[in-house]
This record gives sequence, C-alpha cells and structure tokens, in this order.
Amino acid sequence: MGYKSGESIARLISKLTNTFILLPLSIITKTISQENSFKDPLGKFSKTKFVQSLKNAGLSEEKYLSMLKTEVNLKQISTPFEANDHYNEKIIKKIIDWQNEIRTVNYDVFELIDKNNIQKPSETIIKDFFERNKNKYKIPQTRKVQFIEIKPSDFQKNVKITEEQLKDKYNTDKSNYIIEEKREILQITTQNENDAKKFISALKNNKDFEEVGKKLFKLSKNDINLGLLKKDDLLSTDSDKLFSAKLNEIIGPLKSDFGYKVFKIKKIIPKTEKKYLEVKKEIKDKLIYDLSVETLFEKLDTIEDMIAEGSNIIEISSSNIFDQKLPLKKIDKISKNGMIYSFNEKEKFSNLPSVFLKEIWKTDINDTSEIFNSKKDTYVLLNVLEENPENIPPYEKINKLVYDDWLEDEIIIKSKENAEKLMLNKNFKFTNNVSIKRNSKKLNKIEDAYLINRIFDIKGNDISYINSKNKVFVIKVLKSRIDNYEFKKDLYDQINLSFSKSYFNDFANYYINHLSSKHNLKRNYEELEKLLKSSE
Repeated sequence: MGYKSGESIARLISKLTNTFILLPLSIITKTISQENSFKDPLGKFSKTKFVQSLKNAGLSEEKYLSMLKTEVNLKQISTPFEANDHYNEKIIKKIIDWQNEIRTVNYDVFELIDKNNIQKPSETIIKDFFERNKNKYKIPQTRKVQFIEIKPSDFQKNVKITEEQLKDKYNTDKSNYIIEEKREILQITTQNENDAKKFISALKNNKDFEEVGKKLFKLSKNDINLGLLKKDDLLSTDSDKLFSAKLNEIIGPLKSDFGYKVFKIKKIIPKTEKKYLEVKKEIKDKLIYDLSVETLFEKLDTIEDMIAEGSNIIEISSSNIFDQKLPLKKIDKISKNGMIYSFNEKEKFSNLPSVFLKEIWKTDINDTSEIFNSKKDTYVLLNVLEENPENIPPYEKINKLVYDDWLEDEIIIKSKENAEKLMLNKNFKFTNNVSIKRNSKKLNKIEDAYLINRIFDIKGNDISYINSKNKVFVIKVLKSRIDNYEFKKDLYDQINLSFSKSYFNDFANYYINHLSSKHNLKRNYEELEKLLKSSE
C-alpha cells in the first residue's frame, strides 16, 4: 500500500538536505515528485513503487540519493551558463576586428639545409634529446591483434558461369543497356499568339532561334535552351510532337496553360543499345561477384559453426572452406582512436572503420570476436592477443626513431641559424613585401594556411623565423590595421550565437568539471541507464 505523497517525499528530502551543497528545497521536491517510475496509477508518489524501482535497478536508497544529488547539483551549476546567450557589443566587435586584421610584412624564403651537412651526433647527445622529449614518445594503451578478412573474391575461383546464364542475365537486364534518345530543345513562350507567329516569321529571315528570342522577348540563352532531354522529361502534350520532329524543325505555336510555345530541335542524339558481346565481360564479372557473395554468406554460417566447436582463428584461416589459405594479418600496437604505434617509425593512422576499432576494444584478451561487417561485403574475424598499458619505451628500443626526430629538429635549427647570419649582413634587403588578411589562404603564390596563422601570431616587429613545408620563412611585420567593414546586425547575431555556444562548451564545462571534482559530483551513467530501463 502506497504512502502519502507528501510524507514520503518529506522523508527523502530530509536525507538529501543533510548532504547537498546549497540545494533549494523546491528543486529536490520537484525532481522526486516528477519521477514517473515512482508514481502509482493515480499519479501520486508511491513508496512501494519507489522501493521496487530501486530494487529492479539494483540500487540502494542511499545510492539513488547520491545519484540524485549529483544530477540536481550539476543542473544547478550549468543553468547560468546555458542561459547566458548574449554578450556585450564591444566583445563581438573585438572578434570581428580580429577577423578583419591586415598585416603588411617583408619576407624571404630559404630552403632547409641538406641532412648530409649535419654532423653525426654522439650517443650522449641523442640520449639527452630523448630525456628532454620523453613525453613525445609516450605510447597510450594499445592492443595487439590478429585478424582475417573474408571477401567475395575468396570464393570466385569456384564460381562457374555458363553462356546460357550470361544471355539470360543480358535479356533480363536489357533495359540497363539501352540509352534513350535525347534531344537538345529550344523554346520561347509568349501570352500572345500573334507574337508567337511574328517570332516564327522572323526566323525565316534570321534562323538563329536564340538571337531572335533575345531581340523580340529579351530572353537569354539560358532562358531559351532547355538542354538535352529524354522524351519522358517533357510534358505529355508536347513530347510526341517534339520527338517526331526533324533536326532544326520549328514546332508551334502550341497553345498551353502557360501561353503559346514555339520550339526548335537543335540537336538529336539517337537511341543506342549495347549488344550482348559488348557487355558480356561486364555481365560475367557482375554474375561472378553476386554468386561469390552468396557463397560468402553460406561460408560465414560454416565459420560460426567452427567457432562454436572451438576452432581458433589460425585453424579457420587455413581451412578448406576457402579457395586458398587466408592471410593472417597482425597489428602490434593499436590505440582506441585507431593510431598504430611502432618502435621504429612514427605513429600512423590505421584508417580502420569505427566498427573495426570497436570490436578490437570490446573483445576480451585471448578471445575471438564475433564475425562483423567492416565494409561493403567484407567480413572480419579478429583475435585479441594482448593489451599494453600506457608507457614510454626505453631509449634502446626506439633509438632510431629518436635519432630521426633529432635530425629533423637539427636541420630546422641549422637552417634558421643560416638565415639569421644572412639577416645580420648590412646589405641584406627583403625580397618580398605583401599585405595579407587573417583569413587569407596564400602568401603571394605560396598556399599555406599554417604559415598565415603563424604570421598573425607574431608579437612586435622583431624578425621571426617560421618553418613550414620544408622551408624557412623569415618574416618581419611592418604594420597592422583593421580592414574597413560594415558592422551588420545579422553578423553580430551570428557571431554572438557562435561565441555563446563556444563559451558554454569550453569555459562552462571546465567550470562545471572543476566543481564536480571538488564536490565529488561524478555521474554514474551505467546505473542511471539501468534505473531508467528497469522502470520501463
């Protein structure tokens, strides 16, 4: 039997107010009373429903109160930020000024020096470089996996196609090999029949349909030329007449709901039909592929049975269900975001689809995944061999990689030093002078957005040396100004909205996370979801 709504909620509130940080009583009451899973058929709070809902979700009363505390407090903290959607016009104007900044610069470009001109360093220098840049070589949590890809091509050798099958397929799909007749059609429309007749008369003296249309009706070529059309593209009232007419024939005037129309057939592309021998190979390839896909799905069922019987991925890859043994592919170190790490070369992106990465990280260690579709008609079975915690490999394992990084840095350092020496020459004069806007994509003919951004990061008028696209750019900012622009309300509103969203996502979330950490307001999404599902 349910308790009275007021009594039960009051008891809960008593517990909550002893633990919450400045939480209004009205907020607590509203949150509990509006929870549908705690209501009886009459819509009143029910102690029985409350206890049962928590029991179904595997939650104690204390744990629920803790979760409620977290959610309500986070809501209270974030509300001021969510509501703050308007900023001072001066702030927005500063942003627009920043977007419209123009800088006038002198610059020169120097090639990087050849790596062969770099003196080979001692082991001590490389080890010191490693120690100073250790975090650069940190490898996040990774997994080692092996997998096989199962594709239609794995079964094509055993697919046999007869001549009869090919001809049957051709006849079935014959419409696909027919290209309908197309006609380029010119048209003018006028509300007056006499004007249409005058137009046709004028064509006798000047056969250029488009020129006469421009002269009499002030129509452009785009207004007159309907383009290449199939018969079905036209109105049924016009199609038969226009597709039975001869090349360059004038048709009309034809009366319609829109006025009187006059047409000319400017070009005819006849109907064509690809013969069987022309498309035989195309049909055969398509049939082989389709039948291979059918075989693939049959074999997937067989593979599922083999997994159920205890076969491992190596046994499956070499089984006789395939035309030949499938290659067993391996990735030694792949992270959750799809980066592949190595001791000998820089990390690279795997380009694996998200479903592939998901399967790698949801499959247990030393276990085999379910068969999954990674891309069109390609299925994958993978085995997770091991998991590696986040670590910085010892120098001995990555010394080649460290040396390559040192050499890359040293080339840039020495190249900049050479450029600096040239700058000290009293006779040196910059070769190039240009004014660029912040949103420019090029520095004269050099397309380099990164370089433009770096130029606008320069503070003061000192000479700066920027490395970009295997070159050293020597830049001196001469002056900076704001381009002329009109401050429009729609632009203000647009930037204001964008700035508001950015502000909430960045600053507000940081602030909320800081308070959440300080007051232990960590959401438990799994248990919240469990509670919601149990009450459905």
